[in-house]
Amino acid sequence: MNNKLTQKEWDEAEKEFLKNLDKNYFQDIYADIQALRKNRPESIKSQICLAFTLVDSLSRIHKIFSGVKGEDFKDSEVRFRKWIDDFVLTEKNEEYKKYKRLIAPNSKVIWDIRNSFLHFYSFPPVKNNGEYVIFGHNLSLKMHDDTRKAFREKGYSTITIIDSFHLMEAIFAGFLVQLLSLTEMIKSNPSQYIESVLSAKDILFTESAIAAPFK
Repeated sequence: MNNKLTQKEWDEAEKEFLKNLDKNYFQDIYADIQALRKNRPESIKSQICLAFTLVDSLSRIHKIFSGVKGEDFKDSEVRFRKWIDDFVLTEKNEEYKKYKRLIAPNSKVIWDIRNSFLHFYSFPPVKNNGEYVIFGHNLSLKMHDDTRKAFREKGYSTITIIDSFHLMEAIFAGFLVQLLSLTEMIKSNPSQYIESVLSAKDILFTESAIAAPFK
């Protein structure tokens, strides 16, 4: 226990941190994506951009819990890809475990798509080696394999097919895997967990963008 806090103060600090992380980050973005799915189902690009914003936010928290101190936004790729590797492209993620062929071959591909979508609202350019990235939405595994086969028969040997729906679902599931990792840290390294919660709590409570109702 942090020697500056009583047990009651620590319990309240931890509760506030977890509530803020869930409500003002995950639930907020998740609800917006669900609203777009329902009211503007064609808004796939907007949904993907929101999902990548969620990864950016959660990866910052993950960096703190990894014991890295200080802010250096030049390492955005490192922390983004680490979050994807640790919580999305892993057998611990049930969506990835079931649909891995539809999600992504590695975090570098997702990072490149993230940059292009957030900065250009579209796909990255075709690489000089002829590598193509194709996006689908809610594909079946059979449709994925048939599409890949069809492109290969036309001479496109390096094809990556990513399903936007399953990628987003894997990102949502990644948040649950991240929460499980925090419970494991409580057991394995409680002092680092306490220090990280207090550090992350300060950031969330001083930088969170919360919409206040006008009256």
